[in-house]
Amino acid sequence: MNILYIGFDVEGVGGIATYSRYQIRALRDLGHRVFVLSLNKQSIQIETGLADHNIAFVNKYAAVFNVLRFMAKSTRRFDLVFVNHVYLAAFGFMARLTTGAPYVVNVYNIDILKKLSLMREFAFARADMVIADCQYTIDHLPEFHRRLPPVGLLYDPVDTDFFRPIAKDAARQEVARRFGLDNIDDRFIAATVAYMGEPPNKGHRKMIEALRHLDDPRFLYLVVGDGPARLTIEDYAARSGVASQVKFVGLVDQSALPFLYSAADAAVLVSRGGPGLGEAVPLGLIEAAACGVPFVCGDQDGSIEAINPIRPNGFAIHPDDGAQLAACLRQLADDPALRAEMGGNGKRYVDEVFRYERFVERQGELLLRFLGVTAGEPQAAIRADTTSPRAFSRSASDRLL
Repeated sequence: MNILYIGFDVEGVGGIATYSRYQIRALRDLGHRVFVLSLNKQSIQIETGLADHNIAFVNKYAAVFNVLRFMAKSTRRFDLVFVNHVYLAAFGFMARLTTGAPYVVNVYNIDILKKLSLMREFAFARADMVIADCQYTIDHLPEFHRRLPPVGLLYDPVDTDFFRPIAKDAARQEVARRFGLDNIDDRFIAATVAYMGEPPNKGHRKMIEALRHLDDPRFLYLVVGDGPARLTIEDYAARSGVASQVKFVGLVDQSALPFLYSAADAAVLVSRGGPGLGEAVPLGLIEAAACGVPFVCGDQDGSIEAINPIRPNGFAIHPDDGAQLAACLRQLADDPALRAEMGGNGKRYVDEVFRYERFVERQGELLLRFLGVTAGEPQAAIRADTTSPRAFSRSASDRLL
């Protein structure tokens, strides 16, 4: 199967970009040939070489023109189109209109659980398949869209060979070396790994309020990531009188993340939820769980799907309740046995539900169930000569229509 994958910022930062990269790799691991077209709105690109063709998002009209020009030259080469955002669904619809190729649309709570423009709604409703990254999104889709295509669930994955528990002493030594931290051996470390976008909604301020409420020098808060809200969050920590207990380490190399998670005693990502807000299943929580670390999350969105309901591996709280967050952190700080139990529960839950291998299997199951697409042998990416009019040959098992 020859697949055209169109996405915003495929090599950039944030949950959608990371999900896209995993999905592209999964499609290739399933044996499909994937050509990646990235529409770049971000200035930060953290993984180069994955996109086969890049288009700068200078303005909406220029970007649309450039994508359409690319598609006019090359769309006939593809049997299936993926778009990583509902705002790009119209490109999938146009590809099907001109070539008959089906299209798949990825959707997320923050973008799909609200009313869309007529054009976006039309293209979304006529997709051959929609993929959502949490059950919360699927459950709420009928509230906002009268006509729903077939919808499948595909959780964010975790590479459990990479995100794995590291002995805490070794992890803290490495974190201290990389980020210049002193005297952290006896601290209770809470960590948030998240993009600091606007409006801010990852719970940084609630964690800072919890530090003020705790008034306990044992606690150290590591803030990992960057974004437009960073300066205001730094200022909030200073005005709250806890700046000495908050360390901003910025955007870090991927290799540092398993050490940062394993060095922590708890991960924190408490978002204010509701349709069009909040999270799916935050990567910053399930990556921490893969490293054997318990967490605290919000209870108003897909975050709670990161918690095993039978063997709990985290706490879910109301996102506006800083006192409850402080109480959860104090409970974890005072009970090492509870931390170990919840950390072990989280590692097992990730292995069962969120590991990358399960993501690949589930992606294949959705393609087969909704589109009749079977997998083949793993293939290299398509390296397209977009000026060539010839089409790729298709085997009988690759044909969709």
